[in-house]
Amino acid sequence: MTEFLTADTSLPPYMVFPRFLLDTELNETTKLLYVILLDRARLSLKNEGWTDTSGHVFIYFTIEAMAKVMHKSQMTIKTSLTSLEKSELILRKRQGVGQPNRIYVKFPLGTFHHTDKILSLTQTENCPSNRQNSITETDKKLSTNKKEREKNNLSKNERAKNLSPYGKFQNVFLSDQELEEIKHSVSDWKEYIERLSGYMASTGKQYRNHAATIINWARQDNPLSQQRIYESEEYETL
Repeated sequence: MTEFLTADTSLPPYMVFPRFLLDTELNETTKLLYVILLDRARLSLKNEGWTDTSGHVFIYFTIEAMAKVMHKSQMTIKTSLTSLEKSELILRKRQGVGQPNRIYVKFPLGTFHHTDKILSLTQTENCPSNRQNSITETDKKLSTNKKEREKNNLSKNERAKNLSPYGKFQNVFLSDQELEEIKHSVSDWKEYIERLSGYMASTGKQYRNHAATIINWARQDNPLSQQRIYESEEYETL
């Protein structure tokens, strides 16, 4: 039995190689692909908040982009995706003609719920002596983070419903309003969309607001040009 990732699933802030993969009959390429998909799902939740109406986390990741990241052929990627699907470690949902599939990353029941029991000897020795106090402080932080996530999830989910994918790798997501704003603010807007799409596909980097990122890049490249003010949440730059 496997579980869907949700906003409450606790994953460490680095690429995870789950122990359960060691006991599977999946080949090494397929295991590595799962690790990458799991990491992308964590980044998706952290930076974009992609969850469906059931609270399950999903990602958009084209086969072409996966092949580039892993330096494998697209046929190899397709074979590995099929193996992961048969093992119920991912679920792919079609979104219509010309739209990328949603990919849901799944995991065996209880995998991320009992990490304390599998700490290595070194990790155990580095734990504070008063372990109960440590857990209490951690629980407080998790509770606070959960409230913040719940506060922001409604607006993020509403925003996600109105986004469409753009760029060669179909990984730049914009609403109709954001696209119009970009067209009015950036003369060579198509080039910037492709630039952002290629950069994210090659590096795995994610951005909270793709429209704001594109407009900010254009402003940096053309500091003397007069561009319209774009109202949005704080965005990242290269």
